[in-house]
Amino acid sequence: MTSAPARPIFASLGAGLFAGTTNLIAAGAIFGGTLTHGLQLIASGLLGEWAFKGATPAAALGASLHYGISIIAAGLYCALVLRRKWWREHWLIGGTLFGIVSYLVMNVIVVPLSNAPNPDFSPVIVAKELVAHTVMFGIPIAGIITAVLRPPSGGA
Repeated sequence: MTSAPARPIFASLGAGLFAGTTNLIAAGAIFGGTLTHGLQLIASGLLGEWAFKGATPAAALGASLHYGISIIAAGLYCALVLRRKWWREHWLIGGTLFGIVSYLVMNVIVVPLSNAPNPDFSPVIVAKELVAHTVMFGIPIAGIITAVLRPPSGGA
């Protein structure tokens, strides 16, 4: 078992990697295209149009950015759980809220400030992305963080 001080780090890494992967799967289901193109789209936040000409290196940058953001997001949820027990006790609601906030932060703040193409705010896409960010991102992060940080049973 992981030592107590390392558990939040382990929880954040595991939750971020898992939710980052499920989020990529959801994006593929919503938008189609290849995984390489999806990762290049993420890299375009830094590289602009060049990302689509950058082939595998641009896709690798996109994967690094995507998983880095996912791990940081999981770390933020972990911090909430460590500071307020409500987030652990109500992880399903908390994960849903976290997914919605994640969608809003990425699509209303981060992407518009980057070099990536602006988000599609058509009602159908917004609905699909909100479901994806809650079911495939926020709830998995909340569930994994809660499970890993759960106090051991039978202890003092």
